[in-house]
Amino acid sequence: MEPLERRYYGNEPYRQRERERRTRHPGPDRGYQIGPMPGGGDIALRSGPHVGRGPRDYRRSDARILEDVCDRLADDSRVDASEVVVQVRDADVTLEGSVSDRRAGRLAEDIAAGVPGVRDVFIRLRVGERRSA
Repeated sequence: MEPLERRYYGNEPYRQRERERRTRHPGPDRGYQIGPMPGGGDIALRSGPHVGRGPRDYRRSDARILEDVCDRLADDSRVDASEVVVQVRDADVTLEGSVSDRRAGRLAEDIAAGVPGVRDVFIRLRVGERRSA
């Protein structure tokens, strides 16, 4: 291991990693672990062994899933979701409407599938069509 002075102040790639690490927020599957870790410095983020395990018989409501899917679609700058309709029934998400290209449709599917509590995603998106006002 290199000396602390060099590790923290003289190594530009290390400083860049530390800067990025400090600006990132931990996701829902991350936890803080105090102590030295490989490439992590003094504080590092690491998945815990119980990530994704909630109480027995717990299920997120369809309203919460709908809100999270809509928020994530709206927050993603790569997808124009203004023509997408999101429906949730029994934790199954249906995306209907139109998107600008196939990549945006696949990305919308990935975003919806990444929301906690979603069981399946059904895609009914058309590519390149716009509704007339």
